[in-house]
Amino acid sequence: MPTLNGGSPDKIEIYYEEEGAGEPLVMIGGFTATVEVWGKLRPLLAEKYRVIMADNRGSGRTRLGNDDGDRAPKRFAGDVLTLIDGLGLERAHVLGGSMGGMIAQEFTVRHPERLRSLIVACSNFGGEDRVAPSPGIRETRRRGGIPEATEEERIAALETIFHPDTVRDRPEVVAFYDRNKRAFPHSKEELKARTEGMAAFDLSEEVRSLRCPTLVISGSHDCLVPPENSRLLAGRVPGAELVIIENTGHHFYSEQPEASARGILEFLSKY
Repeated sequence: MPTLNGGSPDKIEIYYEEEGAGEPLVMIGGFTATVEVWGKLRPLLAEKYRVIMADNRGSGRTRLGNDDGDRAPKRFAGDVLTLIDGLGLERAHVLGGSMGGMIAQEFTVRHPERLRSLIVACSNFGGEDRVAPSPGIRETRRRGGIPEATEEERIAALETIFHPDTVRDRPEVVAFYDRNKRAFPHSKEELKARTEGMAAFDLSEEVRSLRCPTLVISGSHDCLVPPENSRLLAGRVPGAELVIIENTGHHFYSEQPEASARGILEFLSKY
């Protein structure tokens, strides 16, 4: 099991996986993601890049010797630096999905010299200008994600992640996602800490000063992080490109991995 040991004060042991060869592409998962979340997208990107994926602190197989409970995106961004330093990478392409997109933005603001390019997927820049989901969506998502959730709560949570057509016509996609989530559950306390960290996140003005090549990508029917957030972010980052994957929800890269990879690879090929 590949792990990378970080130093004080956390004494973090980061679980990570790699696939492919070429320029490094570091992929940062979201709210309750482990490396499994990248599913079929992973090998498609690994055809051209060295894809590096890790479990975030508090998730999966990553371990903390000292855990103060801080789950702000800024703290997660420090773990990304620990990872790329530990792997001896001078610069990397960085892709973050959902909460991972917030982490990727924090990393870019703090360590711009370490990026080749930035990809923000199904995320937002925080602050008052972000577009919130409809009332009850996030609560439904969180309630269905805890080990104590009922079957009805779990199904309702899954329906906030995927396009209705996927839920109806491609149950294997939903089942793959659900199976991996249930294999690595998160406690109520962990989810609460992450929710608080995300609520305090605000780079709505800082993103205007980003100067690295940036792609913003989203699903057309994302009800958890409405795609309007991607349009706003792309409008604030100088020179950013925007890709919307049609007929997909929050987990667009599971629903349409080929179209998602095509958009990402076309962007990366320029840099």
